[in-house]
Amino acid sequence: MNKRLIDRLMRTGVLTTHPSGLVRMRGVSGMSRRTFGKGVIASSAVLASGAVNPAFADAEVNFLGWQGYEEGLTHGGVAEDLGISVNATYMNDNNQIIATATGGGMGNMGIATPDHGYTPVMAEIGILEELDVERLPNFPDLFDTFKTMQGPNVDGVQYGLPYTWGSIPLMYNPKHVTEKPTSWLDILKPEYKGKVALVNDVISVMIPFTMTAASTHTPTRITQDQLDAAIDLIIKIKTEHARTIASGYGELADLFASEEIIMAQAWEPVAAWAGDKGVELAWTVPQEGTWTLVDCLAMIRNAPDQDAIYELLNNGLSGPAQAHVANVNATGATVMAAVPLLNERARSMYPYDNIAGFLEGTGGGPFPLWPLDEDGDLVTFDDVLNAWERFLKA
Repeated sequence: MNKRLIDRLMRTGVLTTHPSGLVRMRGVSGMSRRTFGKGVIASSAVLASGAVNPAFADAEVNFLGWQGYEEGLTHGGVAEDLGISVNATYMNDNNQIIATATGGGMGNMGIATPDHGYTPVMAEIGILEELDVERLPNFPDLFDTFKTMQGPNVDGVQYGLPYTWGSIPLMYNPKHVTEKPTSWLDILKPEYKGKVALVNDVISVMIPFTMTAASTHTPTRITQDQLDAAIDLIIKIKTEHARTIASGYGELADLFASEEIIMAQAWEPVAAWAGDKGVELAWTVPQEGTWTLVDCLAMIRNAPDQDAIYELLNNGLSGPAQAHVANVNATGATVMAAVPLLNERARSMYPYDNIAGFLEGTGGGPFPLWPLDEDGDLVTFDDVLNAWERFLKA
């Protein structure tokens, strides 16, 4: 295990034994159970019990991830049929996986759901098992874009399985915003003052507004001047134009639903949640680009019952399981076999006919995290977190 890297994460606040919520990949305050819980840790009951297959009669798999994601692993009764018990604990950010694993969880933890940016960090720390894709018959059904994606794959080794995907678009209420926005700077238009919002989500704010302020398509490889420009821009939005900084995307959906706001940096499922409350939203990827995200399934190093884990991981990549997760959570599916099984809303939300073209159009992501260690004149993750504090205090 890379103790130096763990110490670095602790010093920068990226890793704490009780995550502070500063680094939140997707804030989850206020969401319903079908949309990733309420941002607090909760434990489910055992999802399956009994022993149909003697080979898995005593297998127990512990899951730590986003609420709702465990349903793909067990979909179709596979755990029940095989006699595998699955215990789910729900996380509130990626750092909780690291904190739990390095705090004595290895040897007990089974499956986790890191995102594409954190997966290489977790692999370097030494908390993830290398995955044998030959033991995953459904792996070849991944869209080619996800099959070869860096992040889940580190130097030719598969540590994560792309499981869901999406982006951070500029979302708006077309009833009030009649002209489709084309730039992140449209948030600053005087007619929208007091009717826009940002979300307290460092990565999904920093990446698109860095792309905008610094005119770059490498938003996690930037200089201090570029970082300062991005922070100055979001401070201007916060102090001069925004109604509020939402604590999470659930709260953001509520603000859209009440029409307190009409435009915001968002996440595709927000449109589904607001739509459930009677407000139809539209969204666009501005010309500067945005952040795209891929959540993965991963096995924690030294996990017990690894044969059972492989059965569940493979089931999570099946078409029916993927479609179930996408239909329920309004997230993107990563396997081709899921697309014909999607409901109309889930199918229409993501460009399944040209995923690679969509990612290129958003600026070339998914992007890695900022460097953890100094690298020439590039800012580190530590620098970004310090700058984010300046934004929060403004």
